[in-house]
Amino acid sequence: MNKINWQRIIVIIFFITLCIFLVSFNLSKPRVLILHSYATDYSWVNDVNKGINEVIGKKPFSVKYFYLDIKRRPDTGYMTNAGIAARNLVNKWKPDVIIAVDDEAQMLVGKYYVNNPSINIVFTGVEGILEEYGYDTAFNVTGMFEKIQMDALRETIAQIMPEGHRRIAHISDASQTALFSAGEINSFTWKPLELVDSTRCRTFEDWQMAVRKAQDKADILLLTDYYSIRRSTTDKSIVPPREIIQWTEQNSKLPGISHREVYVEDGGMMAVGASPLEQGQVAAEIALAIIEKGQKPEDIFFRENRLYIMHIREAAVKAHHIAMPKMFEAFARATGHYY
Repeated sequence: MNKINWQRIIVIIFFITLCIFLVSFNLSKPRVLILHSYATDYSWVNDVNKGINEVIGKKPFSVKYFYLDIKRRPDTGYMTNAGIAARNLVNKWKPDVIIAVDDEAQMLVGKYYVNNPSINIVFTGVEGILEEYGYDTAFNVTGMFEKIQMDALRETIAQIMPEGHRRIAHISDASQTALFSAGEINSFTWKPLELVDSTRCRTFEDWQMAVRKAQDKADILLLTDYYSIRRSTTDKSIVPPREIIQWTEQNSKLPGISHREVYVEDGGMMAVGASPLEQGQVAAEIALAIIEKGQKPEDIFFRENRLYIMHIREAAVKAHHIAMPKMFEAFARATGHYY
């Protein structure tokens, strides 16, 4: 009887010791919080995650994900609460590194931890101005910008549109992200193309008006951001993105192009956009340098994106009678982005 009791005691002690070891091991693992401005219903988010996982997926890190989901809920009240929830997680979990993706993550969370000695911030997908977040002089912040591949866009439009038919009408929503995009688009030298208009829309009626207005003054639509379009001035609900692009395709004789890959997923013709895999990979590599090599964020230079991905929807190409260069089609097919 005593022998049996001792065996049980030894087994219990073993399991208690094992549990203590496992808890201690997990607590000692470097903590990485991957903070997204949007949610997983947005393909950009999933591809950024793929890039991150390729680098740190097998590392002995403790990793958490938090999705602010701002694309579907751009109202001020929701954004405020989402930011509070994310900051509560940061304060409770105390990550060693925050990989903050896209501008809203910096605005609602990242800027509150500038120069916090116990938290390092690696931003990615940022289109805005670092001064707005206090990142320009922060010792605990570094990361990667997401610049529109303007040269690639211009060259693509020049190749798919014949001479004399290269007037561009830019249309977007009125979000903060769209403001950053519009700044790049309006200041860019488009020659030999011509940017004839740039319109930011708050409601679906505004969008429809802008599309109709463009029919007689432009040859191609540059459609950037459209995920925060309100139903009307009285109905503040968000119009489903696919509905916006479906309406545009049905009511516009002009072909469309974007720098957002989701535009093609929503039914648009073509997109030439920054590679989300690169955004995720580079951010994760920087996080790895901080955690494993002990590098300080202030000693790591800010990066700019170099790679882009081409997305093409065959049905829209045919509907608009575009002679798509074979090289473009091959590029989209090779990367799995030919629809």
